Formats: sequence, structure tokens, C-alpha cells
Amino acid sequence: MSKGTPSMGKCHKRTHVRCRRCGRLSYNFNRKTCVACGFGRSKRLRSYKWMRKAGY
Repeated sequence: MSKGTPSMGKCHKRTHVRCRRCGRLSYNFNRKTCVACGFGRSKRLRSYKWMRKAGY
């Protein structure tokens, strides 16, 4: 398959939908996990120490 215009027709699918827990548009529909809060992967809310430093 080429990289140009024909392959752009396959980009209409939605990978991420709205998350039930955090409400952000970061729930991966195929993997069934939220990138932002970790819903579907763990019971705890996804948070790291670098997030506090960066101001998330």
C-alpha cells in the first residue's frame, strides 16, 4: 500500500472515544483503556510524580 492519498481514506475511524470515568476523549475503543486516567487498566487513577511537577 502506498503512503499517499489512497491510504488517507482509511483514516476516518475513531480510535478514541469519551471516557466514562474522566470524561476526556482518550478512551481507546480497541484496547478498552483510557490513556488519561487509566480506566480499564487499573482501579486507581493514573497519576505520576512528573505530572505534579509539570502542572497536570
